[in-house]
Amino acid sequence: MKFIDLIQGSEEWLAWRKGGVTATDAAVLVDQSPYKTEWRLWAEKTGYAVERDLSSNPFVRHGLAMEPAARAAAEIYFDDLLLPMCAQASHNPLLRASLDGLNKDSEPVEMKCPSEATWIEVTTLRQNSKAFKFYYPQVQHQILVTGAKRGWLVFYFDGQVEVFCIPRDQALISQIEGVAPIFWDKVVKRREPQKDPARDLYIPQGEEMANWLYQAEEFRLLQGQISELEERLEVMKERQSASRAAMQGMMGDYMHADYCGVMVTRYVQVGKIDYEKLLADKSAGVTQQEIDSYRRKSTERCRVTLTNDMAPRLIVDKGVTDPVKDLSLDVESFYI
Repeated sequence: MKFIDLIQGSEEWLAWRKGGVTATDAAVLVDQSPYKTEWRLWAEKTGYAVERDLSSNPFVRHGLAMEPAARAAAEIYFDDLLLPMCAQASHNPLLRASLDGLNKDSEPVEMKCPSEATWIEVTTLRQNSKAFKFYYPQVQHQILVTGAKRGWLVFYFDGQVEVFCIPRDQALISQIEGVAPIFWDKVVKRREPQKDPARDLYIPQGEEMANWLYQAEEFRLLQGQISELEERLEVMKERQSASRAAMQGMMGDYMHADYCGVMVTRYVQVGKIDYEKLLADKSAGVTQQEIDSYRRKSTERCRVTLTNDMAPRLIVDKGVTDPVKDLSLDVESFYI
């Protein structure tokens, strides 16, 4: 292990992280990350895209705020001083890790400050919890970088710690060592990895780009006109509702009226049954899996959202942003 003299969170540290494969990248490269794909990681490493700013995320802010308390609690648990530091693998400087702590035996200690819901899941399911499974490759990568025989994963919540000793998993470490240089070769040569259609962003290329530009402006123009009509329609519905209420008031106790081309019929509609509450109150022991067995077949829906930026969010590659940088969000009617 080679120590790197950097302050975690500094600009120099960010550049160093971007120049190699870090422990947080490990879960992505072994396809264990629910948050990021290989393509997204590649896009961020090459500068094709920028990382999402999570500084305002309440869970991230909570974790940062609790970090000193978590460190203090972990140091009491281990009766050891846990030093944060940056390191690279001695045999391969591509492999990097920003360690929350390194104990006196040169074993990595990773600290997490989860939400209450995640804490309950971790303490209940332990190694079967989603959080443990997600952070497991990160700790194995740290073990790889440090050359340790084991590492530690510490969860801290409200003055309590849940500590996992994680032995070296040579099979996973070998997998990380195998995929890391392959991935990095794609970064260096800007060879785009295969996208995951379910998770990655579709960006039109070639002739499809021109067609998308036309269809997008057409859609935005029509949406503007639809919105204007909907506003007018809402005003008319309110006026109509007032007329209906006035006629109902004139009817008194009568249930039917018919005059001047308008027939008004009042009736009592039976309330809908709250089946979810019924199941909760009367069907103790019925599992979610059993309920799902009665669920009808899923259907695909499509939601279109108008954004305030012509370029895709977080994508900064000029090949993508240049074709739309001079276009206006205000659409001209001649496209119809």
